[in-house]
Amino acid sequence: MCEELGRESYRTGAGLDAESHFAEIFGRYPDLTDDEAVAAARGHAALLEWVVDNRVGRAVAALDDRLHAWESRAVVAVDGETIPYQQAAIETANGPRRGRRLAIDAARRAILGEPAAIRRERLERERDLLAALGLGDPVAARSALSGIALLPLGEACGRFLAATADLYRDALREALRETDIPPRDAERSDAAWLFRGAGFDDVFPGPALVPTARRQLGELGLDATAGGRIRYDTEDRPLKRARAFCAPVRIPAEVYLVIRPYGGHTDYRAFWHELGHAQHFGNAAEALPFEHRWLGDSSVTEGFAMLFEHMVLAEPWLARYAGLKGERGRAFGRAQAFAHFAMLRRYAAKLRYELELQRSPTVSAGAEAYAPLLTEATGFRYAPEDALLDLDDGFYAARYLRAWQLEAVLAAHLTERHDEDWFRNPHCGPTLLDLFAPGQRDDAATLAEKVLVRPLDFAPLIARVESALG
Repeated sequence: MCEELGRESYRTGAGLDAESHFAEIFGRYPDLTDDEAVAAARGHAALLEWVVDNRVGRAVAALDDRLHAWESRAVVAVDGETIPYQQAAIETANGPRRGRRLAIDAARRAILGEPAAIRRERLERERDLLAALGLGDPVAARSALSGIALLPLGEACGRFLAATADLYRDALREALRETDIPPRDAERSDAAWLFRGAGFDDVFPGPALVPTARRQLGELGLDATAGGRIRYDTEDRPLKRARAFCAPVRIPAEVYLVIRPYGGHTDYRAFWHELGHAQHFGNAAEALPFEHRWLGDSSVTEGFAMLFEHMVLAEPWLARYAGLKGERGRAFGRAQAFAHFAMLRRYAAKLRYELELQRSPTVSAGAEAYAPLLTEATGFRYAPEDALLDLDDGFYAARYLRAWQLEAVLAAHLTERHDEDWFRNPHCGPTLLDLFAPGQRDDAATLAEKVLVRPLDFAPLIARVESALG
């Protein structure tokens, strides 16, 4: 079933198929979602979470299929021109003319009624299903299933946002100083363009993307394809998802890295992020039991993805592989440090929003917290229309936040053992392979504390942004 779902996710997300058939796939495996499966999995945390996810997935699969069908056929109309919905994010990020990107985003928001209704129904079905299983409200249920204390993590996010607020506002004003964007009027679509950083496209050429990855991983002592198990899908297709992703189909034997190129360093960051996932999945030990290959705490694989993504922000990496150094290199590094800071604050606010959403009496009432929380945290105006679409299932925002915390621990560990240029040290490759081999046997906190002898918290992240921007 995991193989079929993974292959369907790959083909639909890669734009190879216009429609998905998740409901049909779940329908072939009813015994992995029924009451007997739930009863059998109790007492085994990873399996119980997986069975419940299967049950939710089966209950909402028809809705997911409807949403994918809408995304593949929807178009955004701007000034007499129609843009495929999946292309709108790319057009916005690549739009130097502010008026046009604001128009594209306004037109995109105007057509979100149908997908938002689908997402609302999906959330309501999941609420009912979790309650019927005796797991309580979604916050209590997901905390118990994942082993992540969501409410305390949300409180820690609040402290992180408060502690970094002044530094962030100063950095935001500096980032906007050279643009035509008034800080009080900055929109989310402005952030997409600002973080795109098109002025550095000359040192991040599209044709060099995969060759650079092969070269760098070779110097690190890793096979970029993990012996042919990792396949790259970098072609541009009309129905291809704008957001890069990694699709494990058979772990570790068949893993897809999928990207729809935007251009410039945005592609490099996205590609290296997914490369971290792909290397993790493609180098998991073949003898691992099912649950350690497929299940467990996704914060771990996200931690490796963050680790690889942050390679392309390090000054030594930029000098060696992009030829970016001197004053221009420092300017790029500062811009990317701010972009990373903004993303951290965005996800801290996202988790707080999702906790508010899932604890509210109704989905509609909870959704009202979205725009104020995200706008306050990032300084870019967010729109209420996106409240139910800018949402990761199962409190996945918590996984991302723990992954950033884990990445800081991993980076410190590798730097201590293999110096600051560990990303090109052939002695570091075996260290990474040892970390990849157990799959997701350990959760992020266990990996940080028992293997790397460090706790997970926000302190290293705050220290990093203060050093880069203070």
